[in-house]
Amino acid sequence: MEARRKQGTGEEELMHMLYSDLLGIGPRRPSNSRSRKRQSGSVLVTFTLTLPFLLVPLVGLAIDGTMLFSVKAKLQTAVDGGAIAAAQSLNSGMTFAVQQVAAETTAKQFVAANMNITAAQPKGYWGSTNLNDTTCDNKGTPSAAGTNKCVIAAQDDTNMRRTVQISASVDVPLLFMRVLGFSQATVAAKGTAARRDVVLVLVIDRSSSMVGMIGNVRDGATYFVNQFQAGRDRLGLVVFGGSAIIAYPSTDWPKDVSLAATVLNGPDTSFKNTPDSAAVPNMLTSISNIADASNTGTAEGLTLAWKELQAANQPGALNVIVLFTDGKPNGLTANFNNAAFNNAGSPPTVIRPGSTCTAANKTNGGPAYNSDIATSMIGWIALGNSYLSDGAPVYPPAAGAPKNLDGHGIFGLMQKDSTTKNSVTGWLQNGSTEPVLTNAPSANCYFRTNNSYVSEDIIIPPMDIYGNSTTGVNSGKYTTNDYKLSEIWGGECNNGNRAGAQDLTKSNDPCQIGLASWNAADMAARQIIAGANGIKPVIYSLGYQGNGGVDQVLLERLSNINVAENTVYDSTRPQGMFLSINTVNDIAPAFQRVLSEILRLAM
Repeated sequence: MEARRKQGTGEEELMHMLYSDLLGIGPRRPSNSRSRKRQSGSVLVTFTLTLPFLLVPLVGLAIDGTMLFSVKAKLQTAVDGGAIAAAQSLNSGMTFAVQQVAAETTAKQFVAANMNITAAQPKGYWGSTNLNDTTCDNKGTPSAAGTNKCVIAAQDDTNMRRTVQISASVDVPLLFMRVLGFSQATVAAKGTAARRDVVLVLVIDRSSSMVGMIGNVRDGATYFVNQFQAGRDRLGLVVFGGSAIIAYPSTDWPKDVSLAATVLNGPDTSFKNTPDSAAVPNMLTSISNIADASNTGTAEGLTLAWKELQAANQPGALNVIVLFTDGKPNGLTANFNNAAFNNAGSPPTVIRPGSTCTAANKTNGGPAYNSDIATSMIGWIALGNSYLSDGAPVYPPAAGAPKNLDGHGIFGLMQKDSTTKNSVTGWLQNGSTEPVLTNAPSANCYFRTNNSYVSEDIIIPPMDIYGNSTTGVNSGKYTTNDYKLSEIWGGECNNGNRAGAQDLTKSNDPCQIGLASWNAADMAARQIIAGANGIKPVIYSLGYQGNGGVDQVLLERLSNINVAENTVYDSTRPQGMFLSINTVNDIAPAFQRVLSEILRLAM
């Protein structure tokens, strides 16, 4: 009992101390019960007297503070949204003075609409008034006496960025704090948004396996392109089958992109509003003209896209390649008769000994790459048989018969051929008509066929026409055995369980043409990911699985995806995205997913 009394006495002392601190009562003194009653009465009186002066203001402050916090949050949201909307309205094709006016107008309209304050309705969210997003002091704080603008649009041409900064304030009426003489309070917010210009090349696979879904691809690509801003963003289009073509801008066709001296225009800002004609279509029209045909020359498609980005030469912009494909690489573009163009220790790029081609046709291309067009054989070959078969094999051809009638030789390049089709539109709509080579020696040299594949008279060059190795490289994380990670190695090549030795120079074996095509595409991606002149592209890959599947490992490598199977992932380079598409109904959502990711990076 005694312990309880002591404990109780301690609790009473503690409570008394708390009340003393709160209500200003002096220290407790020993007293009798009458004294304690008098003190209790004093406490009640004092507590009652402090209510209007202490507790009511505290409650009022809490309520008014909650209201101020809510208005502040609303204003911050309005300012942030206004900055983003204003940044999106900036157009690099206009003068900076016009951009400032457009950004300021857009920002103010957005903030006013979100705060619900207009000239006709001066009271907005929670009764807030006096929206000031016009005059600021030299620190960017809204002030009626300020002489600086509250909406500032700026452009950074070095980094290809457009920025918008907004400051705004509103007055908020107070409720309970009026008893203390405070009728209103001012809250302010600042927001900044930046928009990078986008330089993008869309690369579309239109190989014959795309039959039945090319319409879905056209629809998805059209929606995708329409979301970018003409006059600011720069877009281009590359379409590839067995060979590739720069479909937009059409002024970059039919230029020989294999020559270093060739000048390309690159993606431009008029991709949607270029005056449209069959001879010079804009990008949207070219997309609508794409028909399915031919093989899958992935390496050339990627390389042309990379050359276009370099031609645009916008290192401060967000440089992007978006690839849509439904198959594994099975086309290779090269110079098949130029001994001067090879890697150290590699076999010469000439017609194989024993060919029925004449000795004159077997000379190399001279001391420099492609220096003698008369003896060069620049074109493409492919992996399969039925894709290239134009008719019954005939060797040698009858007098007056079309060249390469058997369909198993080297075909010309769409990008360089303006004779077979005289416009970009013609090639996009009729890609199944493969151009034949007309220059010597190919015009007079027909190749023996082995079953229905390309003749072994042709040696696969050690690199394609753009310098991409067909055998891979031993450099950094890359090895000359990387092709064993491919779907082709596990499919056509049966994981190496073959009768003959593996020889990537043989052209009469679909497995080996496929591996050389895979290597060339892998090396093209390696070159793009490495970047040049400050341009470091982000690559997005959309792979449709419905027609036998794509090579997922290759697409993850070229998009620099950080996954276990990607042995060459480079953390110092931009990481893109690989999307696996299972049905035609998933094509449009895939384009939308990539679009949202690009726009996120651009802001």
